[in-house]
Amino acid sequence: MRRRLFAGLFASILAAFAPGARAQTGEAWDQLYAAAKKEGKLVVWSSRDVPVNQAVAKLFTKRFPGIELEIFKILPSPAIERLVVERKAGRPGGDIIDPNISFMPLLLDRDLAETVDYARFGVPADDILFDNRAVVIGHYDLPLTYNTSLAQPGDIKSWDDVLDPRWSGKVLVESFAYSFGILASTWGEDKMTSFIERLLANRPIVSNSPTNTAEALAGGQGAIAVGAYASRTEINRENGAPVAWARVGPIPAQRVVNIVIKGGPNPNAAKLWSVWWTTPEAQKEFYAVQRYGKIAGPVLSPRGEEVRKLGLEVVLESLDVKRGLAMLDKASRMISGRH
Repeated sequence: MRRRLFAGLFASILAAFAPGARAQTGEAWDQLYAAAKKEGKLVVWSSRDVPVNQAVAKLFTKRFPGIELEIFKILPSPAIERLVVERKAGRPGGDIIDPNISFMPLLLDRDLAETVDYARFGVPADDILFDNRAVVIGHYDLPLTYNTSLAQPGDIKSWDDVLDPRWSGKVLVESFAYSFGILASTWGEDKMTSFIERLLANRPIVSNSPTNTAEALAGGQGAIAVGAYASRTEINRENGAPVAWARVGPIPAQRVVNIVIKGGPNPNAAKLWSVWWTTPEAQKEFYAVQRYGKIAGPVLSPRGEEVRKLGLEVVLESLDVKRGLAMLDKASRMISGRH
């Protein structure tokens, strides 16, 4: 029975990841599961909302019975601080952490990220980052969004349309500036700075997070939003709010990763969880519950499929993390009025 269970899982993964998945074998998964089952437990420190983790965990335990999951909601910064303290005390208590890649320098500098041979399990090369110490499980995309009661699709044909004086005082902009920090990798610092200066001259409404920006847009506090998560916009639309994401590029997106914590108590269970998150089955559930997934690469979410069909440019969070953080800090300072 177990062989049949794995055969179905492997077939779905191989079909999705071919030709890269040819390196993956049922034996490799069998061995990893056997080792994880001996550990019998997995402790996940996650910044994701509880419902999506519960849904994916349910699938995971169905596929891999005998592994008890403990999932704690904790943001990356306090999670890393806790890891540092626990490392000094002798051993980390967590097995997995799932930040976006802007937190990688903190983890790498402290040698807190374990190396995993992800290619062995058919994970696409583009999703394996930082010398096998992180694997991409999704993209948190930040397209331009708009309130359909206050703006129409034809009003936004490019990013420059946001700067039109007609939208003076009607554009919501997220103060952490995630969109601009990412776009700077292709725009360059000068273009990023110039765009923000012109945006500020148009008297935008500054909001303090991507989620709050999406909520403010749904409530009609602005006509257009810069920096709202597409996932939250989609959920609000499905719940009846007059909102949509603009079908224009470039679309900036954070890379969200699984990292196996070095020295964690259940390393094999952590590797199994980390790898399994990249499978079509887990990705489908990720999108179903929270409208997140991948908008670039071989295994796409429904929104990613639409982005590809439309030929829209996607700009992923730069792997030159320190440079990206410097641009993010500059953009955030400009928007929030700090100098």
